[in-house]
Amino acid sequence: MAAEFLWTLGDASQLEDAIDGILLNGRSEGRIAIVGRSNVGKSSLINRLVGSKVAQTSAQPGKTRALHFYDWKDGKKIIVDLPGYGFAKQSKDDRQQWANLIADYIQADEGLECGIVLLDARNGPSDKDVGAIDFLRDQSIPMLFVVTKIDLWRTQSDRIKRIREIEKIIGDMGYGKELIFYTSSEKGTGMRELQAEVKREAAPTKFEE
Repeated sequence: MAAEFLWTLGDASQLEDAIDGILLNGRSEGRIAIVGRSNVGKSSLINRLVGSKVAQTSAQPGKTRALHFYDWKDGKKIIVDLPGYGFAKQSKDDRQQWANLIADYIQADEGLECGIVLLDARNGPSDKDVGAIDFLRDQSIPMLFVVTKIDLWRTQSDRIKRIREIEKIIGDMGYGKELIFYTSSEKGTGMRELQAEVKREAAPTKFEE
């Protein structure tokens, strides 16, 4: 099996026992955090990335309410599925609790190598996406940007327009377009390139002050 489920962490009180410097429950593999909106296709992308159906997909956005950890054996990394943000139907208290859990984890895990920020091909980066990028940057977390669902671009002109928009927003934040990957979990587009980048020792920051 290319990957397997390891643990679920649902409360910040568990972090102290789980994390010891760069070790996560005694394991030293680098962690890769998957960050994105509730309906951006995180589970589908994780399954394509690791080559195993380890993350449960759902038609109901906002289902992930805890941190799920997966052992990506081929990549020698631990993939961390963070709760999706921006799901309006959940209560304000629930959304704040999830946000606090994410923040506590990112600040605590010294073995976190990279955050992969998922952006919807149709409407990202949204204001909430930009907020997530700002937060990761404030924590000095290197980032890759993965545009999902590009199979939903209907025309070549739509594709060109959206790529220009995405690269401008990411570029204005100080990141190069070489950090942007265009993918389709449905068709597997762009996954080989993304896998190769994530398998590296650690992703480059490529942030220009």
